[in-house]
Amino acid sequence: MNAVTDDGLGRVLTPDDIVLGCRAESRDEAIEFSGGLLVARGSVSPEYVDGMKQREEVVSTYLGNGVALPHGVLESKGYIRSTGIVVAQYPDGVDWGPGTARLVVGLAAAGDDHVRVLSRLAEVLQDEELCERLAQSDDVSFVHDRLTAPPSDD
Repeated sequence: MNAVTDDGLGRVLTPDDIVLGCRAESRDEAIEFSGGLLVARGSVSPEYVDGMKQREEVVSTYLGNGVALPHGVLESKGYIRSTGIVVAQYPDGVDWGPGTARLVVGLAAAGDDHVRVLSRLAEVLQDEELCERLAQSDDVSFVHDRLTAPPSDD
């Protein structure tokens, strides 16, 4: 069975994967932090973090609404051990080039999981008001519940 199913992201994002109130001086520092979280949870080997930085040189992973989704380049896929998502919240923001990221969602997706993960995150994070609430919340459970809620039928 895939790690990501139609019932949301709860199998790959736990409350322990969410860190609130972070501060970073640069995009690379924020990527190193989220990549380090993916390494600590066992989803990737440390080399994957370099692939996350390389991705930003190719194309920005800033999505809008204060959200960035750093992930590795294709060549770093071999460093992925299992699908994982981590969330680092930066209430004061991090300059991400095309915008200011306040939620940095680090992603490592094994196999075809990336399609399901990205589509689910895109659905949740297109809501500008929700993104603002997630960026300011001091409640890990709130952030986790909103990101892992089953897809709506509307």
